[in-house]
Amino acid sequence: MRRLHLTPACVRVSLLLAATMGASGIARGQGADNPHGALSESCSTCHRPDAWKPARISTQFKHAERTFPLDGAHGRTACASCHKSLVFGKTPAACASCHSDVHGGELGTECARCHTTRSFTDMASMRRAHDLTRFPLRGAHAAVLCETCHQPSAPGKLHFIGQPVTCIGCHATTFRQVKAPDHLAAKFSQDCTNCHGVNSWANAKFDHSTTRFALSGAHRAVSCAGCHADKVYTGKPTACASCHQAALASAVSPPHGGFPANCENCHTTAQWMGATFNHATTQFPLSGAHSAATCVSCHGDGVYKGKPTTCVSCHQRDFTGALLPPHQSLGFSNVCSTCHTTSTWVGGTYDHSTAPFPLSGAHRAVACASCHSDNTYRGKSMLCVSCHQTKYSATTNPPHAAASFPTTCETCHSTTDWTGSTFNHAATQFPLTGAHLTALCTSCHGDGMYKGKPTACVACHQQSYNASLLPPHQSLGFSTACSVCHTTTRWQGGTYDHNTTQLPLTGAHLALSCKDCHGDGVYRRPVLCLSCHQAQYTATTSPPHAAAGFGTICQNCHSTARWTAAVFNHSATPFPLTGAHVPLACSSCHGDGVYKGKPTSCVSCHLAKYSATTTPSHSAAQFPTTCETCHTTATWLGATFDHDTKYFPIYSGAHRGKWTTCSGCHTSPTDFSAFSCTSCHGQTQTDASHKGKAGYAYTSAKCLQCHPRGSAG
Repeated sequence: MRRLHLTPACVRVSLLLAATMGASGIARGQGADNPHGALSESCSTCHRPDAWKPARISTQFKHAERTFPLDGAHGRTACASCHKSLVFGKTPAACASCHSDVHGGELGTECARCHTTRSFTDMASMRRAHDLTRFPLRGAHAAVLCETCHQPSAPGKLHFIGQPVTCIGCHATTFRQVKAPDHLAAKFSQDCTNCHGVNSWANAKFDHSTTRFALSGAHRAVSCAGCHADKVYTGKPTACASCHQAALASAVSPPHGGFPANCENCHTTAQWMGATFNHATTQFPLSGAHSAATCVSCHGDGVYKGKPTTCVSCHQRDFTGALLPPHQSLGFSNVCSTCHTTSTWVGGTYDHSTAPFPLSGAHRAVACASCHSDNTYRGKSMLCVSCHQTKYSATTNPPHAAASFPTTCETCHSTTDWTGSTFNHAATQFPLTGAHLTALCTSCHGDGMYKGKPTACVACHQQSYNASLLPPHQSLGFSTACSVCHTTTRWQGGTYDHNTTQLPLTGAHLALSCKDCHGDGVYRRPVLCLSCHQAQYTATTSPPHAAAGFGTICQNCHSTARWTAAVFNHSATPFPLTGAHVPLACSSCHGDGVYKGKPTSCVSCHLAKYSATTTPSHSAAQFPTTCETCHTTATWLGATFDHDTKYFPIYSGAHRGKWTTCSGCHTSPTDFSAFSCTSCHGQTQTDASHKGKAGYAYTSAKCLQCHPRGSAG
């Protein structure tokens, strides 16, 4: 075990401390030899055996556990600087307890917002704190001392609250003193940021794009004095002529005398010389060869304003000298653009589509002389025959002239193909359809007849009509209107449209062949069902139609869709079926074979039920046999008698829900005129309720007399 050697001084201190300290550390209380006050810590927390002084407070003592960590300059501060007379207990931790407030309370007591423990006068921290205000420090402002802007309001006290945040708030004197240019005289805006930056007050740059006259081109390099030598800044005119009037007046090529003062029409700010006029803004935009022409080519006479824009105003000599064809002698229009373009003057092309006779097909490739060899241009006939009369007369297949064909050649011919003409039969009274479309003209016009040819089918198909045997059209007197059964698409297998007759086919009739109904060769016949179905009518036994005298109008019960399972419409009789009657089989009511004259009263079918009913006994009580008075076809049981309207209200009023059976009031099962009120209404209560009532008596008759509707009276 290592032995600890104590120096004499240590021994004396140990003995002294032993008298004042407990086992756990420094004793509580203030003593002559105890400068630590109420501090209760082990000596080794701050002191070391090899050297009692200096105590290692910053590295040994856990100051952070006392809610005030020693960092920055605090770590180098002597204990006595904060702990006066070495009193450690209850030392305040607020900055203001040690540091006097030079701000006079204007900035509060939170010193850490601007100051750090590293250095109380750390400007960087102060500037960062300034970023939390309405005026963050930027540029040159970041290097300015606080007192430059925050002038002392009293000795040793800077003023912070209410400081202006606008430039002019600090720089008003500079604004008034500036003479190049004179800001005050020029009525410049006091918003310094328009021209100046925070990095440097000098070398201000005005953003002209924020004005009505943004600088462009050569204007960008001009000094302010170049335009504002007159010191006029506000309201300065922006028209080019306001600066360039002398240049406008002195221009000679061309002389601008009558030109508008809108210089920007021809000049740009990039280059004043070599101006280019945009002719597209005038009534005569330049195109083709005009685009390359010099100004003097058209304006050699010095006329710019009001210059005529017609072609002939410049090209009259060309118009007069033209010989192929001779424009002037033929009376051609002097609107040159009709045939010529600005791209090429020679080889003019006339747009015939602007004339009454647009060219199409083979006409497009024909030379002008082919049609205008007679030098007739105006008033030239547009009829085909005026050029093609010879071809019309010489045509033999078919012979146009002999057949008196019209001379409107375009009816059959086109400018694309003269031969192989196609006649548009759709323009006649007989449009071609089906097989007619592929028939040769000679098939119908082999007789040489074209005009007035009959259009009836039989005119061509009479022989087919006469020879038809299935059925024999002629012997049966069929109509010669072939289109009734036949179509131009298919002659064989003609289909007759029965819907055009008095018997349109429906249901099972649609699938029948003609001979199923017309096997006897009779086509004109009655349309009654019975004419075909008499045998079925007579043979029917369920029910027996003939014996029961059923009508012969089969469609009353049967349909063409389904002959069996006929449905009789009882609504057409004096007894429409309703409720439970609807699903009943016919035999339920007509089991006796009686259909005609069958009684319609309920009791004719339900007499047995009437007689057998005992609750109540209908026959004993002599109930009427008009069953519908209480019963309905929807439900036979649960009959409801209209007691409330005719007699005493039991389904409404005070008696509603107070009874279950008729016998509750009607004590005689054979006489429902007899009734009892006293069976429900006891005498004791009734007498008490009617005490003092004149004529009162505890009888059912008296009850009804005073209370005919069951209510209190």
